[in-house]
Amino acid sequence: MFIRRAKQNDNFHEVANLYLTVWRSAYAGMLPAKFLDQLTVDTWHPERGWQQTWLAFQGEKVVGVCAAGPARKAERSNWGEIYSIYVHPRVQHQGVGQQLMTAALTALNATTERVYLEVLEANHSAQAFYREFGFRQKDPARLRTESQGQLSVIEMERVRHN
Repeated sequence: MFIRRAKQNDNFHEVANLYLTVWRSAYAGMLPAKFLDQLTVDTWHPERGWQQTWLAFQGEKVVGVCAAGPARKAERSNWGEIYSIYVHPRVQHQGVGQQLMTAALTALNATTERVYLEVLEANHSAQAFYREFGFRQKDPARLRTESQGQLSVIEMERVRHN
């Protein structure tokens, strides 16, 4: 297993397929089946943000991905954001997520002391994972509208103390 920054010529179709696999596995029971059934590999475009992406490989196969960079919300200027982190179901709970998150946070720590992310309100295991890295829930859940439907999400934030 090794982690590295994405390169422009990486196989981003494989990365998008990883997103689809993880969403259908991890969110079954958390999101309506109709929502998950509408997703396709074309839902995601990881090639657009390749410069802010870390990939985990098992041999030549991409088994994990984490995207992070400057905050996308104007009210969080000067913050960093974890955009996404996904690990293939067959290699979950083997330290891949921890390695990806550590790589992303190390890069973000070079430019900011504050990082936030959004997570599904129903995804308690992901929230526990983020708490291990010092993230805390900020506000109550809110609805976020996507083309496939609405998601109930919470924001979690982390402030690095020197």
